[in-house]
Amino acid sequence: MESELKRKIENKGMIISNIPSWAKDVIKDAAVADHTNSYGEAIACFIKEALEYRMLKEKFFNNDLNVTLSYPKPVQTNTYTKIKFANGKKLNTPEVQNE
Repeated sequence: MESELKRKIENKGMIISNIPSWAKDVIKDAAVADHTNSYGEAIACFIKEALEYRMLKEKFFNNDLNVTLSYPKPVQTNTYTKIKFANGKKLNTPEVQNE
């Protein structure tokens, strides 16, 4: 039995069982879309991304990323109020904004 399993592994490569069906679907979709139908390449890509994510998450929680958050300042637009005089003339005056 052991030699039969060894022969299968040598012929086909690695045999993985007990993978949830949702994970199989994700691997198959990724293999078809991005990795020319190679399940091995898709799994290797997922593992590489997971390791990068783990390293980035560790740096984030250790505050090693030096991330500074900046918020855009609101753009101030000049608004004008039209004043109409009794003689019919109109005057544009800047609107005063209280801060």
